[in-house]
Amino acid sequence: MREEFQTIEWAEPPIGDLIGEAVATGRRLRTAKRLRVVGAGLAVLVVTGLAAIPIVRNTTAPATAPAAIAMAAPSAAASSSVPAAVTEANRVKGTPAGVLELLTENLPKGKTSHYAGVVDQGDVGVQTYLDRGKGPGMIRLFVMKRTMAQLTSKTSALKGAWIPLGNGVEYQSINVRGNCIQHTIVYVRHADDTLLQFNLSNCLAWDGKQNGTSPQILTVREAAEVGADPRWGVQIDPSLNQQGAATFPHLPANFGK
Repeated sequence: MREEFQTIEWAEPPIGDLIGEAVATGRRLRTAKRLRVVGAGLAVLVVTGLAAIPIVRNTTAPATAPAAIAMAAPSAAASSSVPAAVTEANRVKGTPAGVLELLTENLPKGKTSHYAGVVDQGDVGVQTYLDRGKGPGMIRLFVMKRTMAQLTSKTSALKGAWIPLGNGVEYQSINVRGNCIQHTIVYVRHADDTLLQFNLSNCLAWDGKQNGTSPQILTVREAAEVGADPRWGVQIDPSLNQQGAATFPHLPANFGK
């Protein structure tokens, strides 16, 4: 708030002090001017320092100001709209609807449909079609926990080299001959042992008579990048479960035959 000016009444000085008072006044004015210049310089330094501090944004936590900088308290309305940071401690078991919500958020632009979700021995699987303008293709995704020892066991199908994506995320892919549902399988592994298995089909789900042919709707790299989101895990942000329940209130619990 701007302060109001105050009126100061000066006593008239004796005639003999006029010269001395004029000299003193001149000194005071020069001193005040120097102080104003120094103060302005400090203000510029403070503003410049604030501008030089980068604001880091990520997907899990709102950007925060450095602790050393005093900030004005936000209004109640503003603070209520800022989501709390999601940590490992407050994640919850992902539901099929929550996992499907996260999948559809990460997919390339297009029309999605034919949703389904299953839970099998703790692993969550979801299905969606994606149409990018040239007809729908099917994606099935399974989210699980697997250690590197399990992935490198003699019975594991993974024999190739892991390709790094950054931030501890890596991927590899295999092709399964004669299986249109698993035409291409992309595995994405996170540093916390979260493993995502993308089944990229070149056919559609069984319609009672056949699996209709379709394009493989994602490339291997596109699937890997979808799986690189740090929010993935068996445990996810509870808001994803909530949003998923609202978006997919009647999610079928099977993929069909």
